Amino acid sequence: MKKVVFIFLLLASLGVNAQEVYNSSGKANYKNKKSSSGYDADKLIVGGGVILGFGTGYANLGASPIVGYRFAKRFSAGVGVGYQYNKYPFYIDPFENVHYAYMNIVYPNLWARYFVYRNIFINATYEYDFISLKRPLDNYGNLNQTKLNVTNQCLLAGVGLRQPLGGRVSFYGELFYDVLQGKYSPYPKNSPSLRFGIAAGF
Repeated sequence: MKKVVFIFLLLASLGVNAQEVYNSSGKANYKNKKSSSGYDADKLIVGGGVILGFGTGYANLGASPIVGYRFAKRFSAGVGVGYQYNKYPFYIDPFENVHYAYMNIVYPNLWARYFVYRNIFINATYEYDFISLKRPLDNYGNLNQTKLNVTNQCLLAGVGLRQPLGGRVSFYGELFYDVLQGKYSPYPKNSPSLRFGIAAGF
């Protein structure tokens, strides 16, 4: 966990020192003074992120494409759909063998981001998870597997950093936590998760 925090702080130090403003012209520090009402294609956001989570016997891997719109200079919101693979220890038997549970998750989501200072933003994402779960039948030594199809709701809140790459494209990283912590939440209860992504127009 200390390594994850160190990497995130390193990215933050790079992002705070790189404050060039890019738009569709591809020129740095260029400001479009034209005001317009209605839909503006330059405010459209497309991209996607990957989730990486590891621990002792725990793994959470996923990807989520997104589309959204920048409604104001600092505020954007949109929708996405994603997939996650989750593995975690279900129980340890009397012989100290670890038995795992596995989840395959498909989820639509709604997200919103607000920039609080330069390239630093806060993020909120609501997910509705459709989960295919495979786990040991019980924790009394029965090694048979049981399969369940369940649903779960997640509310992810966190802080992130954007790093412009050129043109309208940016790299971003987020630390977030599932505040709902539902019974089948794929996110750890005692630590935040890390997500990286690339988006155009973000």
